[in-house]
Amino acid sequence: MARGGHVGDVGPEDDARDERAGRDGGPGGFPIVGIGASAGGLEAFTQLLKHLPLDTGMGFVLIQHLDPEHESALTQILSRATSLPVCEITHAQPVLADHVYVIPPTPT
Repeated sequence: MARGGHVGDVGPEDDARDERAGRDGGPGGFPIVGIGASAGGLEAFTQLLKHLPLDTGMGFVLIQHLDPEHESALTQILSRATSLPVCEITHAQPVLADHVYVIPPTPT
């Protein structure tokens, strides 16, 4: 699990922010859970979200190997598996508790 409030933040100032935030998570005081999968991980993501309580108090960031040449429908597909808000994350976007964020495909 990572601590912090923004995806893409890296540096000494982030270490200091983590220390101020404490051991329980980011500035909001909650854990951020990162989960990665290969291109075949859709079923695992779907099953996780179907069985995940709606009030975990954690933010979830899902990372899947996606083809950068094709538009991804992963966010829309996963939105059908849960009542939690699911969105494609952008650089330095704040992560909120009880939300699911999907990393977009990026060119290499």
